Amino acid sequence: MAKDATSRKGGKGKGKGKEPEVETDISEKPLPTPRPGTSGTENLLITNRRQASEQFQKAARAEKAYRAKKHATAARANYNETKAHFQEARSHFAQGCKGVFSVVRAIPYLVSEKKEARRRARDTARRQRDLERKKKLEEALARQNTVDDDDGRSDMS
Repeated sequence: MAKDATSRKGGKGKGKGKEPEVETDISEKPLPTPRPGTSGTENLLITNRRQASEQFQKAARAEKAYRAKKHATAARANYNETKAHFQEARSHFAQGCKGVFSVVRAIPYLVSEKKEARRRARDTARRQRDLERKKKLEEALARQNTVDDDDGRSDMS
């Protein structure tokens, strides 16, 4: 049987001696069939392609990492600026609310101030009208006195 086993392997049974027949465990995997030989140029091209592919993948990863870092830096700056704006807006809103409440409390004073301003303007206008009427009356009296004086002289002559 040993001869049949060596003849199946394709080896020459003579000259090398008999190989002991070893029973293989079922758990062991059989060796893969050997690949046909390739030329050195083909091996070099395959190696170059693999290296280029690895370099391309490394460059792509580096580019992606650079872009992520660049955009993250800009996003962080925008985030901090926006956060500062919102904090400022919150404080301004609080000041605005305080201002609104103080204005609401002061509305009666504002209304009375406007009333007083209108009253002063009315009084000034009334005084002006009274002065104009007085002036007109005085002029009318002066004319009447001059007319009466002229009439009195003409009667006496």
